[in-house]
Amino acid sequence: MGNPGPIGIFISTNFQLISLVFILLLLVIDAVIYLPFLKAYDKMLCDQEAERAGEVAVEAAVAEAPAAAIAETSTEPVAAPEAAAPSAAGKSVDGLKVLVLCAGAGTSALLANTIKEGAAKTGENIASSAGAYGQHTAIMDQYDVIVLAPQVRTYYDDIKVDTDRLGIKLLSPRGQEYIALTRDPEGAVKWLRENVSK
Repeated sequence: MGNPGPIGIFISTNFQLISLVFILLLLVIDAVIYLPFLKAYDKMLCDQEAERAGEVAVEAAVAEAPAAAIAETSTEPVAAPEAAAPSAAGKSVDGLKVLVLCAGAGTSALLANTIKEGAAKTGENIASSAGAYGQHTAIMDQYDVIVLAPQVRTYYDDIKVDTDRLGIKLLSPRGQEYIALTRDPEGAVKWLRENVSK
């Protein structure tokens, strides 16, 4: 059975003290080489943890929301607002139709209702509906903007193909940002204005 590397080097050099310096030098070089990779991996894990925490917070916000607020949108089938859709090119925020999608239409109802409230407060002509991902395919062409809740963010690339084809703006706020939007009606309208004009 072989000895661990540093001990093996020390023994194979007939216990020369200079080999200890060589061993320490190798350990420092190894640390310098691997440190950037360890930092990148740690950052990736921290980002994943923060996103998971954001999703958990969104779920907690849904659980705390009044049942009536969620039921207002989630129990009805997703339908297009009555206003006519503006053309895909050069859309303005005024007259927007927004569809918010999540896994089961509960979290999306929070943001859809907040947008409605913000539109009423600011006087902007924005209609919003909520729905579950998967139900959107038949009706998405009736909307100007689709917002993905954090739970369905993994489907972004799949839906982006269709939204690009139809000239629909696709937005996907992260967990903490999504929670903040559900609690700030005027901020949600401002966020829409800023992101639709990009």
